[in-house]
Amino acid sequence: MTGLKHWHVTASKVVLADRWIRVRADSCIAPSGDVVDPFYVLEYSDWVHVVALTDDDRLVMNRQYRHAAGEVHLELPGGVMDTADGGDPIVAGAREFREETGYGAREFRRVVSLRPNPATHTNRVHTVLALGARPEGTQSFDNGEEIAVELIPVADVLRLIREGEVQQSTHVASLLLALAAAGRVTF
Repeated sequence: MTGLKHWHVTASKVVLADRWIRVRADSCIAPSGDVVDPFYVLEYSDWVHVVALTDDDRLVMNRQYRHAAGEVHLELPGGVMDTADGGDPIVAGAREFREETGYGAREFRRVVSLRPNPATHTNRVHTVLALGARPEGTQSFDNGEEIAVELIPVADVLRLIREGEVQQSTHVASLLLALAAAGRVTF
């Protein structure tokens, strides 16, 4: 143990709240006595990423526009976990995968749960491995979504990551950890 102690929160107020995010301003005192005020905390619902492999060893990935970056990105299928998912990453992952890609899978497995940014975010990102991915229907987009599905050979994924083709850092972590769990990469 390091002996590090938590900050003491003396006050907290929500400064923004909508269906996607709550922003909280905390007044804190660090163990050193330093006052940290305000410290902004971003309260998001948990997210889920799906690393989906077809039987012929290809990844089912999405290409879509990301407004904050102003760019089109290659990403994993996934999204926000809904209350209807019952807090189950596998249920959420299967739902998001079907909605975004029109694909299903023979098997879904939970791989890992990580924190995207524990300094400011309250949520977790859950990685689900889908094996035996195959087309099962049509895509069903949320408002503003437009997604092109791409099948990427697993043999190409490390090169694509190194070349910066996959920009989202939590997607890179999910890809590497799920492919390791599937026995497709080692490190």
